Amino acid sequence: MSTQIFVASTLYGALTLSAAIDAGQFGPAAGTRRVLVVCTNTEIPEVTTPLDAMQGFESLRPRFDLVVSWNDVIFPYHPSLWDPRTEDVPMWRELLGIRWQLPSGPIELVVESIQVKPALTFCKIFRNARITVYADGLMTYGPTRNALARDVHTRIRRTLYLDLIPGLRPLLLSEYGVPGEPVDPGAVQRVFAQFGQSCGPALASLIPAGFPEGRSGAAMLLGQYLSSIGLLTEEEEEQLHLRMFEAAANLGFTSVLFKPHPSAPQSFSDSLVVRARELNIQIVVLETPLLAEAVFGYLRPGVVIGCFSTALFTARAVYGIPAAAVGAAEVLRKMRPYPNSNRIPVTICEVALPDVEGSGFEAQDLLGDPRWVQQELAEYIAAVGYCMQPERNPHLRDRAVAYVGRVLPHMDVRPVLHMHFKPDLLYKLSLPGAPSDAEWQEMEAERAREGKKRRGGPMVKPSQESLTIDSFVEFLEAGEFEVARRIGEQILKERKPMDVLVGMARIHIWEDDFEKAKGMLSRAAMTGDERAMTWIKIAEVAALMGREGKQLRIFAAQEALRINPESAAAARLVTARGARRMAKSMAPG
Repeated sequence: MSTQIFVASTLYGALTLSAAIDAGQFGPAAGTRRVLVVCTNTEIPEVTTPLDAMQGFESLRPRFDLVVSWNDVIFPYHPSLWDPRTEDVPMWRELLGIRWQLPSGPIELVVESIQVKPALTFCKIFRNARITVYADGLMTYGPTRNALARDVHTRIRRTLYLDLIPGLRPLLLSEYGVPGEPVDPGAVQRVFAQFGQSCGPALASLIPAGFPEGRSGAAMLLGQYLSSIGLLTEEEEEQLHLRMFEAAANLGFTSVLFKPHPSAPQSFSDSLVVRARELNIQIVVLETPLLAEAVFGYLRPGVVIGCFSTALFTARAVYGIPAAAVGAAEVLRKMRPYPNSNRIPVTICEVALPDVEGSGFEAQDLLGDPRWVQQELAEYIAAVGYCMQPERNPHLRDRAVAYVGRVLPHMDVRPVLHMHFKPDLLYKLSLPGAPSDAEWQEMEAERAREGKKRRGGPMVKPSQESLTIDSFVEFLEAGEFEVARRIGEQILKERKPMDVLVGMARIHIWEDDFEKAKGMLSRAAMTGDERAMTWIKIAEVAALMGREGKQLRIFAAQEALRINPESAAAARLVTARGARRMAKSMAPG
């Protein structure tokens, strides 16, 4: 008898898996034991509703022989941080086999977010299992975020994904030759419809009687809490929601349903309620944790408006509801670093969905044109994907060269292209339109002159006498990152002081090289320092990376609290809001 272990952290992911099971993409149920492992990966899992306790999950449960909580198994550790020591792996494999009553036959492991824990943890424990990666969002269309170990990527058989944009193929895992396999659209529609029906009674109690339904009824606004991942400030995000509301009003809607992110501040909803009163528009704020897709099936809104949520494309592809984007270009303009995994979702929304603050639905429906999807969108995404991860995706280079060369004459009429294909990037990757060596040197000289003006002093080259930790810290704190980096590199050739490792991580963040930054912080963490301040410094710098540094930031802050439970700074760094404030105060310039 064989076993299939499905690992899910979201209800949306569980819906995706259920549709694939119903479509026969995991084979027949007979002779197979199916275990759904629920992982709650939020910052504080203990205060988050797990997916198997959310409305609508009961419609999915019959597909699995067993549903278990990974958080309960590894408590008190966090799923995004914990994995077993190598010598303990056989013990964990044996333990889980007994607990979950796993038969002795072959195992298929089905995981999401293969680049990080807990997916990598399961790959480590079940080291002989075949792997299916499933992806349920727009990030599927972007490149793999981190390199995978050979003993992981050689076991991956396929990438299952929701075909939200027919004709567009995922870049995820393409560098390893892993084929993409769309989940059967008919099965997706049936599972989502069944799920929506099971949520009907709950929605009936939350949405007042008489609230309009159907295409001529209400507009639905989606909140994402973008400020929690550093893409916007809370003030900017509040204004973004107001812009969505104004767009709905300008389209003629007199009823609006707002679905905020469960963790978003109450002020986001309050400001919309005030504006609704001013415009005499009916508004319902849906604060109960429910998937947007449940509302799509129940209410059938006239339009869904968001920034770059995957739900915008689910509304369009699964429910046939018009979707529109607001603010995607602004988010793209602020996005750092360049390889931010949200870049592809934002890019798709900006270019493919109607801009209801501009031409709106009077513009051509680009996603309905297969030729545009294949010849423009797919090549655009391939070019941006290559620029995000060029070293791991050389197979995309020819497409990137062709696309950049083709759009160069149109850069001025498509300003958003400048946000992707900047002169620095074109030069570093030797892409069409790159500055010449002489032009590049002049650009560098101009930056140095501007830096000198800002800092009020000359650039200083390090001498042998200046190669000390004190001089490294001095140049770093003065914002002379280039000088500090050269000093730090020389010091690290001979020894590995913690202050230099952490400082070099800051410099790599400034250079948008998060992989090197995480490497430096990991080496600093391995020093095993028992001073709380050391761990606070590591957590502070990890906070500068936003979501990319989340796991390391939480781990370091928790270590600081272990050493000094009274540390207010460490306690703040455990939370997302405290980390954002710390990162803002440390940001250069």
